[in-house]
Amino acid sequence: MRARLKKVLIAAATTVTVAASLVVGGAGASSAQGAGLRAFAISADGKLMATFTTGNPQRLDWVLLVQGLTGGETNLIGIDFRVQDGLLYGVGNKGGIYTISTPVSASASKAPEVLLKKVSQLTIPLEGTNFGVDFNPAADRLRVISDTGQNLRHNLAGATIADNPLTTPPSPDRTTGVTAAAYTNNDLNPDTATTLFDIGTATDQVLIQSPANNGLLVPTGALGVDTGPIAGFDIYSDLTYGKTTSVSAFAVLNPPSGSPSTFYTVNLLTGTASKVGDFPLPIGDIAIALDKN
Repeated sequence: MRARLKKVLIAAATTVTVAASLVVGGAGASSAQGAGLRAFAISADGKLMATFTTGNPQRLDWVLLVQGLTGGETNLIGIDFRVQDGLLYGVGNKGGIYTISTPVSASASKAPEVLLKKVSQLTIPLEGTNFGVDFNPAADRLRVISDTGQNLRHNLAGATIADNPLTTPPSPDRTTGVTAAAYTNNDLNPDTATTLFDIGTATDQVLIQSPANNGLLVPTGALGVDTGPIAGFDIYSDLTYGKTTSVSAFAVLNPPSGSPSTFYTVNLLTGTASKVGDFPLPIGDIAIALDKN
């Protein structure tokens, strides 16, 4: 068991070193926040979608009903951009996977709509109440984790694989209460690796999940925020000629009382969450638009 833990810690140290070179050497969270990155959010009940800029979460440019869920699904559990096609995707509460068409603005001549189109389906039932959803940009696989420790990997053109449940060595027991996930380095450069970070809302920590398929968790640090189980997480990659040069992490965290939903920047190396502002409505997940450079 000690040997296993040592391997996990070595892997974690390696991935943190990679993240450090990106965060410290590039823009970092503060300058990305100031740049006013375009972001999207779903409400805590998964029935509404909104858009905002990362520097001003208090102002939602539009808030619209999500339309197009099928197969008895009633809400979205998570959203993320897929770097392979640049599209925004959502996962439904029964495992349906949809592309999401959003309006350019709420003042367009045509009535603004958020329309879903089903393109895939998880072939393993979801377990849990709160979920983390994010695309692995290197493997082009959708990762879904849950507060029960479920750890799924899905091929949009194929089936779902149940990877090893989330665990925190040296304990062999499932780690519960991990409800948000985000990969680094959203680019298509073959020389770029990626690291999966999670938020453990039960322990108020940022975690590295490495190897992601093995479900092994190592904390990087405390958020410094008492958060409830509903959370959203995304990592923006600043690109130069198609390659990541820096990353900036953002999260929406909800207190145990449920409100207000607050938008934060997150230091991946220390875990520290820094408040940007409160949302005007309960938010469950976020997705930052991709850099097209």
